[in-house]
Amino acid sequence: MGKKVFMIIGLGQFGKNLVSTLYNSDVDLLVIDKDINSLEEVESMATQAVCADASKQEVLAQFDLKAFDGAIITSSHNLEFSVKTIMHLNEMGMPFIMAKATNEFEGRIFTKIGADKVIFPDREVGIRLGKEIAMGNYYDALDLSDKYSITDLALPQVWNGKSIIQLNLRKSYGLNVIGIRRQEDIIINPSPETTFEDEDVLIVLGSNKDIQDIRKKHFN
Repeated sequence: MGKKVFMIIGLGQFGKNLVSTLYNSDVDLLVIDKDINSLEEVESMATQAVCADASKQEVLAQFDLKAFDGAIITSSHNLEFSVKTIMHLNEMGMPFIMAKATNEFEGRIFTKIGADKVIFPDREVGIRLGKEIAMGNYYDALDLSDKYSITDLALPQVWNGKSIIQLNLRKSYGLNVIGIRRQEDIIINPSPETTFEDEDVLIVLGSNKDIQDIRKKHFN
């Protein structure tokens, strides 16, 4: 499977966080924003950074849009900008368009003019957090910094039946196992002698890169 290629338009805080997250994954990014200062913050993490107004058709026409897997419009403070950008991307053949909206009214507009998916980050984070708290999943994908996270990791099949100390996870993979989800139970701070069982879900602390490397190795 080849690399994914995405265009990210707009660099508010949401867009910057998205770029920094995707930087640690197997995705090529073209980032477009009118603010040179915002671009400078992320240009080292992008394959290409372009200072331009993406709501102008002539700007988008510089790129082979059909070669992208999709575009993500992360700026939602200017309705006219988002509408023009979505319309142009749709008319010019962008395969998939995702747009950030601040309310249901904007979301309906974006869908009608060609957005394949509309996201409401504040609402979705609130719903997700509520569900996690209700289920006791306090550690699911907790970002500690741009480089480190606490997150869930499905048990690689080759680890089944082996203990934490046997696998030497900290030295071999840079991971600290701080919990195990086992059916309806959660084992907090498991001992090094704890043996993994089929269908365990590990709660791990580690660098985003190390976690991503394990997922690529065992699940791709």
